[in-house]
Amino acid sequence: MGRVVARGQRGLDPRRLAKAPAALYPEGSEEKPLLDAELTAGSWDGYISALVLEEVSRAHDSVRRRIATVLDKSPVTVLDESEESVALAQAYIAAGAIPSDFEDDARHVAIATLNDINVIVSWNFRHMVNIERKRRINSVNLREGCPLIDIVSPWEISHEEA
Repeated sequence: MGRVVARGQRGLDPRRLAKAPAALYPEGSEEKPLLDAELTAGSWDGYISALVLEEVSRAHDSVRRRIATVLDKSPVTVLDESEESVALAQAYIAAGAIPSDFEDDARHVAIATLNDINVIVSWNFRHMVNIERKRRINSVNLREGCPLIDIVSPWEISHEEA
């Protein structure tokens, strides 16, 4: 537990992506099954934070069962939170990149950033998949010597060979 990749040079591997909680089971979405199929097929390396598991444990029983089914079928690696990621999340909040009422969103982004995840996939358009938020998050990352991160909706994930 507590695995965090040190900051510094990293190979930009666009196949590494983290799924934010809402991306695990968006109601009525056609994209989720395709994204999960690509994870299962090895087209993407999938990651979630341990924080996702905490959030799932607080969800309604029917939602918890659906998400558990998705997690059982998708090969994802769980990334742990660290003191460094908590500090980075607080820096996002202090800079106004993410509102203080949504600290968990800041924690998800920080965990992904410090684990060299290149892309976060989320349906959270208010606090994550939002051009101004992404600019502020990456401004903090630059200031703190962290890698830049992209935050996209499942619709932005290419299902074709580049």
